[in-house]
Order: sequence, then C-alpha cells, then structure tokens
Amino acid sequence: LQGAQFVNVFAHSEAPQGWQGGAAQSEDLMIMAQRILGAADAQALFQDEARRQGLPGYLPEPTAEFLQRLERELAGSVGAATAHAMVGQIVGGASVSVEELMAVADETAQIMEYSSQLEAKSEELARTARQLRAANDKLTQISVQKDAFLSQISHELRTPMTSIRAFSEILRDEGGLSAAERGKYASIILEEAVRLTRLLDDLLDLSVLENGQVNLNFREAVLSDVLDHSVHAALQERGIEIRRDPQAEALVVETDVDRLSQVFINLIANAQKYCDAAQPVLTIAVSRHRGAIHVDFSDNGSGVETGMQGLIFEKFSRIGHHQAGGAGLGLAICREVMARLGGSIAYLPGQGGAAFRVTLPGERALAAQ
Repeated sequence: LQGAQFVNVFAHSEAPQGWQGGAAQSEDLMIMAQRILGAADAQALFQDEARRQGLPGYLPEPTAEFLQRLERELAGSVGAATAHAMVGQIVGGASVSVEELMAVADETAQIMEYSSQLEAKSEELARTARQLRAANDKLTQISVQKDAFLSQISHELRTPMTSIRAFSEILRDEGGLSAAERGKYASIILEEAVRLTRLLDDLLDLSVLENGQVNLNFREAVLSDVLDHSVHAALQERGIEIRRDPQAEALVVETDVDRLSQVFINLIANAQKYCDAAQPVLTIAVSRHRGAIHVDFSDNGSGVETGMQGLIFEKFSRIGHHQAGGAGLGLAICREVMARLGGSIAYLPGQGGAAFRVTLPGERALAAQ
C-alpha cells in the first residue's frame, strides 16, 4: 500500500486540470522551489520553462505540464507525496486527500528513520576512526620500541661476546698469569657465557610460546609453595621487603608449576630491580573473585609511566628507560605463559606504585589442608 502511494502519487487528485483554475502566483512557486532546490537550480528550472513557453524572464505560467515537471524535481528532495501536497497547497485549486496526507506522513517517517540510520552510521564511523587512530598510535610506539630493541639486543649480544673473546685471548696469549688471575678470568668468561645463554633462551622461549609449541605439565600444587619458591629464586640478595598473607595463599591450584613460577619470578625480580622507593616494599596479595584467583604484586615505587602502560607487555619493551638493562622480553613471555595456562596478566594503574595482577582459573582451586 505504501509503495502504491509513491508509484501512483500523481493520480491521487483529478488535477492537473484543476490547478489551472487557481490563483497561484509563480512567485510563490519560485520561493518554494528555491528553499528546496537551491536558488541556482530553481532559477534555472523556471527560466528554462519560461523559455519553452516563449516568455521572457524567470516566471513561466503555472500550466499543468510545468506543475508536473516541478513536482518531479521537488520529489527528488522531499519525496513524491510531499512534493504533490506542497504544490497543490500553493496552487490552491487541488484538494489534498487523506491518502495523500498519509503518504506524506509515511515519507516523513522514512526520512526520519533514514536520518537516524545515518546518525548511527556516522557515530559508528567516528568510533571506528578513533579506534584506528589509537591502533595507529600504538603501532607507531611498537615500531619505535622495535627499533630500540634491535639496538639493545645488538648491545646485549655484543657485550658478553666481546668479554668472552677478550679474556679468552688473555688466557691464550699471557703465559705468566697466576692461578688466581686465571681463575678470575675464567669466572668472567663463564658469567658472560651464562648471560648470553640466558638472553638466547628468552628469545627461543618467546618464539616457542607464540607458536604454541610449548608442552605444559599440569599438576596440583599449593599456591603458597609456588610463591615461596619464586621469592627465594628471584631475590638473589636482600633489598626489598616482601609482605604476604600465608592464610590467603593456602589454595591448591592445578597448573604448570614451573611456568607459573617463571611468571612470579619475573614480577618479583622486576620489583627488586625497578622499585625506586627509599625503603622498597613488595606486597603479594591473593584473593578470589567470581571463580578466579587473583595474585597481585604491587610495590611502593613510582610505578610505570602512563605512556608506557599500554606497551609493557609488548616484545622489545622495557619498564624503565634509565634502569638496569635487559632485552625487554620478560613481561612479553609472562603474557604468553599466562595465556597458555588459561589465565592472564595485567597492569593495574592508579595503585601508587607498579602493580600487576596475575589471574588464574579457579575452577579446581581448593583450600589447602
């Protein structure tokens, strides 16, 4: 029915013959056309019709043929039914039927709905543009971090290799070295070799995790035992106070203990390395929320800069710019490990210091006896 109103809109009234008997003024039609079509288009239309009628100027006679032509032009902007009703109203000799008014209302509703759809689409496009800008900014930052990584990794590889080569040449060429000196140089070579091996292991470990080629060994363990082992392994020397709640940690979890310890050790070592408080304190808090286990590591330092918080889990990124060196792979490895364990790791902003949350699935978590 609605389609019929549009298709047969010019058959709604007995006009156009009725229009010729009205007292409509061409000026009124011109004013209406200018408001809808624009001044230039309306004047061109009226001038062309006047020329066809053999009249000078811009005001043709409102013949039936011209009114039909005008309706068609207006229909492209306001709809056929609306154009017919507007021209009929100005001409005055044509009546507007109820069906025509309903058609006008239908067109108006459709225009409003289309306008609403355009607004929604515009908002969606604006939202997408914002997301693309944010993604582009992050990609730019990652690109900068990658360039920094290439420089850093070259340095990290070259330094131990240079030391190993130099002290090996000393041991080979200097025949008068004492046993103590030989032991000292051999120890330096060993330390640098271990450092180089650790860096290469990190690169290989991250590659294996990203490719999903890692084999996990899930078993039950008490969370407090995993944390005890991690604290002892991470703290090579005293320098940061560890605060814990053993009662909250008395949970049995099913996980890959070695991989989970790897994550905990990295977070504890980072706190010891980067916490810049006069008396560094690391608080390890365990809680349960909606079936998951949260293990929060928060220190009392200055925390991670706001601009770095979105990048610290990316490869090649380092937490501090001036602190102890490193390839910037530790947190990236932690993220991959937690994803494989069915959990997650996140940075918690606004905690005063650096704060990380490790989330473990807690479906099989039980209170330790």
